[in-house]
Amino acid sequence: MKKILSLILLFGLISCSVDARITNRDFNSIIKESGIPASSVAISIKNIDNGKIIYTHNDRILMHPASVQKLLTIVPIMQVLTEDYNLTTELYSRGNNEYVIKLGADPYLTDSDLRSLVSNINPDKVKKIYIDDSIIEKKDWGEGWQWDDDLNTWMPRFNAYNLDGNIISLTIMPTVEGRQAAIINSSKYPLAFFNYVTTGKQTNIKVSRNNIIAANAIKLEGTVNSPYKTSITNNNLKRYFEVKLTNALEDRNIYLKEAYGTTTVKPSDKKIGEVFRPIKFAVDDILQNSNNMAIESIAKIAAGKYYKKQGTDTDAINLFNKFYEQYGLNKSRIKIVDASGVSKNNLTDADFITEYLVKNQSEKVMDSLAQPGVGTLTERMLPLKNNLKAKTGTLSDISSIAGYLTARNGNKYAFCIIINDPASSNSSKKNLENYILREIYMKL
Repeated sequence: MKKILSLILLFGLISCSVDARITNRDFNSIIKESGIPASSVAISIKNIDNGKIIYTHNDRILMHPASVQKLLTIVPIMQVLTEDYNLTTELYSRGNNEYVIKLGADPYLTDSDLRSLVSNINPDKVKKIYIDDSIIEKKDWGEGWQWDDDLNTWMPRFNAYNLDGNIISLTIMPTVEGRQAAIINSSKYPLAFFNYVTTGKQTNIKVSRNNIIAANAIKLEGTVNSPYKTSITNNNLKRYFEVKLTNALEDRNIYLKEAYGTTTVKPSDKKIGEVFRPIKFAVDDILQNSNNMAIESIAKIAAGKYYKKQGTDTDAINLFNKFYEQYGLNKSRIKIVDASGVSKNNLTDADFITEYLVKNQSEKVMDSLAQPGVGTLTERMLPLKNNLKAKTGTLSDISSIAGYLTARNGNKYAFCIIINDPASSNSSKKNLENYILREIYMKL
């Protein structure tokens, strides 16, 4: 019996000593087993206490980062805006029964907010309404955003006229089998439909739009068996805003004879109403749910505040690069063209991202990173809850994840994994990321 106990104890000691030696684990075998080409994978792992490199693989190879790029842009944005900033839309009164709506490019502004704002207008004393849209440029899409993704609701257009997420919801209702289905557009925004959807035994619907031929015409094809909800992107934000504003005014019996004008708020204008939400609402949404429109909007807002002029994407990029220089990061290694990571013109490497994470680990904004069970990590890495904080990224052919991980022995690491591979499935890429993170937690 004593011999058996001794063998068990010896086996335990050997097992522990083997684990203890795996402090610079070679992940090549893990990548090989995944079936994803090693040349398509980049990994960087660093100790956050001293910046020591723990493991690298293709860490200096430029790759498309997808939404992991939001890590690189949210900190400079928040250093300018600060946590006290509010996304605010304001209403001003001006002499001669005139009013001015000052837009704040709030990516979360809703039709309900707009109605609340105009409730401050006296129906008996309104002659004309102006809109101050000067906060950011009118350009409403990012560099390198793919035109064939026009209907992708993850990357809608954005500008000062942000409203209802810049998304329009539709419901396709079945009627009698074999007959044309009904389309319900509850937004009241005028759209034309080419309805080729019939009521059938299954639901299989394709939605398309040709902006060159007819920007407000939506083509729907297929069959529907039960009520089906879908969303399309709004491709004329100013017009949509004005339609919604008109509806809100007319519900209060305000009928304007003149079209909306544009202006800028004057010192003599008197603020009589506002709707707002704290910037933290956007930060949490961006880092946990990867809201592209939100970070693109607040990036331009931050650039405008920093340079004291109308916010532009060019100035936002300049702001990011200036921040990297201040932190001693070699920005010549990378290329950033938008705030969200949507554009495939963005290029960075895993080493730059972990270097950035080490230098910015104390930034309060990092507290908003998703943990297992939250946002884009809702169904991922659940055993690592309370040990993992990360930002994920997903685009066509691309998957990435970066952030902070505390191993089971208490060591803390900054990590970045980027996979650019058109041949493998998205689930295969995510599984490889999960396995690597598990190995970091268990073995480093």
